[in-house]
Amino acid sequence: MRLNRLFAVVAPIVLLLPLAAHAEWPKGAREKYMAQCVPAAAQRIGDAAAKAHCACGADAIKSYPAKDLQALMDNKASNELQQQALTQIAKCKATNPTQK
Repeated sequence: MRLNRLFAVVAPIVLLLPLAAHAEWPKGAREKYMAQCVPAAAQRIGDAAAKAHCACGADAIKSYPAKDLQALMDNKASNELQQQALTQIAKCKATNPTQK
């Protein structure tokens, strides 16, 4: 009986471990993304809107596996992965689309 109860508690935790592995950016990678994204976006939409847009984009793709995030950052991702990421990031429409 005790073993069944222990299994009932441990099994869901073990099943959730792979999800936790993909829950956040690798250390320092989000900051690198922001450092690349904000200046590029600021040229078109201004600093404040660029920061908000890039932060939203970073949150949109943070669940990607670390190797995919790294491939995107290094510009070595497949076309399919790039399009997938761009689709996710495009959901973060900048609130101020006018030129600065």
